[in-house]
Amino acid sequence: MAAASIRLMLILLAFAAAGSAPAADFPVRPIRILHGFSVGGTPDIVLRRIASGLENRLGQTVVVENRPGATGTIAAASVARAAPDGYTLLFGVAANLAVAPALMADPPYDPAVAFSPIVEVARGPYVWLVGADAPVRSLPEFIDWARRAPGKLNYASPGRGSVHHLATELLKQAAGVDMVHVAYKSGLYSALMAGEVQAMFESLPGPLPHLEAGKVRALAVTGQRRLPILPGVPTFQEQGVADPDVSSWWGLVGPAGLPEAIVARLNSEVTTVLADPGLLQTLRGWGIEATPGSAAGFGNHIRGESLRWKERVTRFGIALE
Repeated sequence: MAAASIRLMLILLAFAAAGSAPAADFPVRPIRILHGFSVGGTPDIVLRRIASGLENRLGQTVVVENRPGATGTIAAASVARAAPDGYTLLFGVAANLAVAPALMADPPYDPAVAFSPIVEVARGPYVWLVGADAPVRSLPEFIDWARRAPGKLNYASPGRGSVHHLATELLKQAAGVDMVHVAYKSGLYSALMAGEVQAMFESLPGPLPHLEAGKVRALAVTGQRRLPILPGVPTFQEQGVADPDVSSWWGLVGPAGLPEAIVARLNSEVTTVLADPGLLQTLRGWGIEATPGSAAGFGNHIRGESLRWKERVTRFGIALE
């Protein structure tokens, strides 16, 4: 073999070794996981439990960095621009991995292609709530109330284009009722309990202490079955109303192009952390199900949800931002 050919082969082998080393040695420095929402929410609490478990298993510091704003898209856009080396990740949710980009005329990223899916973490249902003083005790009674007072009942959400908002639009369409949307940056439960609004969707576990205190009433849950923690609350389908088919879901993603070996390592480690009996008990007590699976499966879910919400925004005629 000619000397030039040997030198070329050695150079190519060196490049190949250099390219595989980061994945083989991963991690060799602290990992940042960005979260697009404030400290203290349920996803944030679960993320910090996962981060602590990952630190123990990976032998490296795992830092949770909260970057709230723009329905989580600020944090997501930052991760989409990061180097695909596994050291900057996103704890994504339905809002910033599907819903919010569907509402933007010029979104900062396409969730279907901007990220390397790693692992889904959990899913949970939404609950349709009314105030404790509402003159209804079932979903059919609420629908009858709304039909008798078109445009007179208000419903709350944390903002235009939130899952809560769009889920209610789906309910309005299915039930043939007219209600007025009122957005709140905070204080949704106070508004509901004070009668400023008559109803709202909310994800678990937020309503649980208010339900236990008798300050709000749950009329229906999304999904195919009743919840063990709310056995007396029927599903939409049980009450003859089309299920809005919405859920809260969370998962870990990295920038597009993340090496497969790093994806596989993180998927395996997060799945192991989620198998912790204490964490599982906490999630079940909140009505939330741990849902780890393959990276490919989570990617399919993100793409499907992204397309589904784009279609819904178009159907509702919601103006893009």
